[in-house]
Amino acid sequence: MANKSTNSVKKIKRLIFLKDVFIIALSAYGGPNMHLALYQKRLVEEKGYLSSDELMEYFSLCQMLPGPSSTQTLMSIGYQFGGRLLAFLTLLVWVLPAFILLTICAIFIGVFQEKALDYLRFVQPVAVGFVIVAGIKMIKKSVKNRQGYWLATMAFMVMAFLRHPLDTLLNVNTPWMFPIVLILAGLFSFFDFKGQVQKYEPIKIKFPWRSLVSFIVIFLAAGVLGKVSSNHLVILFENCYRFGTLVFGGGNVLIPMMLEQFVMHSGYMTTEEFLNGVGLVQAIPGPIFTVASFTGATAMNGLGVLNQIAGSFVSTLGIFLPGALLIFFVFPIWKSIKKHPIVVKALPGVIAASCGLVLAAAYLMFLPVGFNWVEDGSFFYTNLDLDGAFNGVQISIVILSSILLFKTNIKSPWYIVIAILFGVLV
Repeated sequence: MANKSTNSVKKIKRLIFLKDVFIIALSAYGGPNMHLALYQKRLVEEKGYLSSDELMEYFSLCQMLPGPSSTQTLMSIGYQFGGRLLAFLTLLVWVLPAFILLTICAIFIGVFQEKALDYLRFVQPVAVGFVIVAGIKMIKKSVKNRQGYWLATMAFMVMAFLRHPLDTLLNVNTPWMFPIVLILAGLFSFFDFKGQVQKYEPIKIKFPWRSLVSFIVIFLAAGVLGKVSSNHLVILFENCYRFGTLVFGGGNVLIPMMLEQFVMHSGYMTTEEFLNGVGLVQAIPGPIFTVASFTGATAMNGLGVLNQIAGSFVSTLGIFLPGALLIFFVFPIWKSIKKHPIVVKALPGVIAASCGLVLAAAYLMFLPVGFNWVEDGSFFYTNLDLDGAFNGVQISIVILSSILLFKTNIKSPWYIVIAILFGVLV
């Protein structure tokens, strides 16, 4: 009888966790660092599912893996709380709202797309406020010493001030800077570690090889089938699985790869249609990787609504499956080896650098929101539009939302609801 009662309590707690994930999914505008801010606010501060250190630990781990880092971080939390099943359900709940909305948008794009983007124009500055506050709170809670503050500052400077010059002037692949910065911070922390490490007794690790083998087999099989098949659904799955396997640095890195594949190479859609999806995914809650839902449905345009839904489904499955399989393989190992002296010494540096990366993301998100630029996407100050460099309204919203997040206990979804209402009414 006691076992049945315990199982019922666990089931109820897991349902509550999934409800919290769904609430986050409905307000998760912006990229992975915005999502991290929401995890911090709801899952750490409001619900206490895990600590700030654990959150940054998982986020740091996922930053070093290919795939959607914020999605993998959330799956890791689900895995910790309820194993593989809850991790999978977490992925499903997290992706479902964006999948549905973007599929509908792809089918009915001509009816409401322009108005929708206009209505959501105040969401981005609110998102910047979320990330600023999250970064500051994480530094306060997770950085313990002078070394940590130094590493956080260095990570911020590299990713905030050097990202665009390296990308534009030297054609350096900046997404690789994320894992490089974290690895270097971990190495510095390891060699400069001043604390004491508890005696470590080697643990026999049972590797979940099935997940890794599945990851590799699907990659190879999809590649072969994609080459020999002319079926659009097979090709879409192969393309998206390949993207999910090779992309480091988050959803924004995915955009140029998709543009090349679907517009330039395959001709599945026009540049204008593709950019409509890129704009919509910024305005719809959920991970940026769900742009695959839009491109999958758009690629099947003219073949009927059911085929468009199928295209969206196989593309969404393809883009998220590699990251999920990697989490199923890596997370159980991580839980077993994180007490190893090497990990204990290196992890504080990785966590500190991750805090710096969150603030760097806030800075990079603020640039297109707070200023007007002559050429879009070029954030050199020589490119500022001197006739009207500042967006006063957007900057005011960033400041106001940041202050309210610090000083009040207003739940995060309300900020997004108010931003949308203002977009509709003003």
